[in-house]
Amino acid sequence: MSLKKLGFVVHALCAFGATQVQAQAVFGDLMDAGATKLSSAEVRALGDLRIVRTAADADAFMAIRTDGTVVGMVHNKQGSGSSEAIGTWHLAADGQRCVDVDLPAFRMQMKQCGYTYRLGGDIFFAPAGADRNIAITRYAGPAYLQ
Repeated sequence: MSLKKLGFVVHALCAFGATQVQAQAVFGDLMDAGATKLSSAEVRALGDLRIVRTAADADAFMAIRTDGTVVGMVHNKQGSGSSEAIGTWHLAADGQRCVDVDLPAFRMQMKQCGYTYRLGGDIFFAPAGADRNIAITRYAGPAYLQ
């Protein structure tokens, strides 16, 4: 399984506070609409998160815990088997969340950093260093990411 194909896993992990992935948007549109970046305290206040992420090539089932750990399982649908996911996450003072995840059975390590934004009742994730045209993901709800 390639790193590119598993990129959704880390993206999902970073996208705290979410249940259902909605339509893609771009970062510039989000900012133009008045979204605010969540502080470190606001990200922590989202609490534990259980993520269920399904895609054509793989499914991920993860828990991001308030103690800074990430645990779960990734099942590859293209014959590469499954791997547990073990990792950590941390927050910088400015609210940037970085997630490091190991998938030992796939001999992969992934890291992604980004920011969480709120617009009304919706939560969005944008990778660190996002330019106005980069795709972001919109999330809704408190418990699951689909």
